[in-house]
Amino acid sequence: MNISRRKFIQRSLYATSALAGASSLGACGIFENAKQSSETEEQGVTRPVTQDKRTLYIYGWATYVNNAEVLEGFTKQTGIKVVGDAYDSNEVMLSKLESSSGRSGYSIIYPSDYMATQMIDLKLLEPLNKKLLPNLRNISENYLNAPHDPGANFSIPVSLGTTGIAYNVKAIQSIVGEEPTDWNYLWEHKEKLRITLVNDPREVMGMALHILGNSYNTKEQDKIEKAFAKLRELMPAIANFTTDAWRDPLASGDLMMCMAFSGDAISLARQDPNIKYFLPNSGTSIWTDTVAIPKGAPNVEGAHAWINYVMQPEIAAKISDANSFATTNKRGKTMIPDDLKAIKALEPSEEMIAKSGRITKLDPEVLQIYDGYWTRLTTGLG
Repeated sequence: MNISRRKFIQRSLYATSALAGASSLGACGIFENAKQSSETEEQGVTRPVTQDKRTLYIYGWATYVNNAEVLEGFTKQTGIKVVGDAYDSNEVMLSKLESSSGRSGYSIIYPSDYMATQMIDLKLLEPLNKKLLPNLRNISENYLNAPHDPGANFSIPVSLGTTGIAYNVKAIQSIVGEEPTDWNYLWEHKEKLRITLVNDPREVMGMALHILGNSYNTKEQDKIEKAFAKLRELMPAIANFTTDAWRDPLASGDLMMCMAFSGDAISLARQDPNIKYFLPNSGTSIWTDTVAIPKGAPNVEGAHAWINYVMQPEIAAKISDANSFATTNKRGKTMIPDDLKAIKALEPSEEMIAKSGRITKLDPEVLQIYDGYWTRLTTGLG
C-alpha cells in the first residue's frame, strides 16, 4: 500500500465513493476501480443530509474507507450499509465540513491529531458518548490522554505513525559503507548522498530544529533561522522535496535515502527487502490518526457503532495491515501479520517516544515565519 501523509501529512491515495462489497479488492485492500481524489472533488460529491439510519457515510483517508473486508464486516454485524469517500488532506476535509455548516452528510471522519485539536477549537466535532464505546478498553491508555484531545472526549486515536528515513541498503553499503542510525548521517555524508526530504515545512524545519536541540513547535524566529541555515548545508545532497515521488527511485538506487512517513516506507520495505526504514536515534516526530464524529452528523448512533467496531482487536489488526501503520489497539497489536510485526520501526519504543516530539497547531503569524524560510529553502533564494 503506497500512502503518504497530507500537506503536513499528505497521502497519495485513490479517492472513491464505494458501497461495502460493491467492488473487488485490489492487492492491498483498495478498490481496483478507485478514482483519483481530484476527480472526486471535480464531480462535487455530496451526501444526503437527511438519511436512512441504515446507511453510514464516512469521510477519511483511503485505507480507512475503502477496505471492503472491514466495511462488509460492519454491515454483517450491524445491518448498516457503509459508503466511504476519501480525501487527500486534512485541509480538504476541514474545508468541506466548514463550508457545509454541519450539513455535509458524513457521520464519521478521520482527522489527524493536530486537525482534531483545530476542529475541537472550532466546535466542529460531536462529543463522544463513551457508554456506547465498550471497546474503548482495547485502546492503550497513553493514547487516550494525548495532548491533542486529553481524555479522548471528541476523538479516538486509532493509528500511530512516525517520520523517519528509508534507505536503499545496497546503494548505501556500496557508496558510503556504514548504514545510517541518525539524522546527522545526512550531513556527515552529504557529498556522497542523493536524498529527498518530504515536501512539508513543519516536518523538515521541525527536524532541523529538533537536531539543534529545539522543539518541533518552536516559535522563536532566531531558532527557526538557524534551522534554515542547517538545512541549507544539506542542499548539495537534496535531489528534491517530495512526499510521494521517491519510492521507485529509491528502489532502483537512483536515490539513496529518503525522509519518509512510516506508512509509505514500511509498505515499501514489506515489498522490497533491500529497503529499510528506521527511526533516528535522536528522536523524530510522532503522530496519530483519529476517528471522530463531525458536528451535525445525521447518524450519530451508527457513528458510535462504527467507532466501537473499529476498536475490535481483529479489525484494528486488519486496518494496520492495510496501511502499514502501528495500531493503538493493545490487543490488536498481537494480531497483525508477522512480517509487519518484524519491522522494528513500526512502533516507537517508550525511549524513542521520550526523545521525540509531536507537531502541534501554531498561530498564523508563526506559520508565516516557517513558510518564509521554507520558500527560501525550496526555491534556492538563500
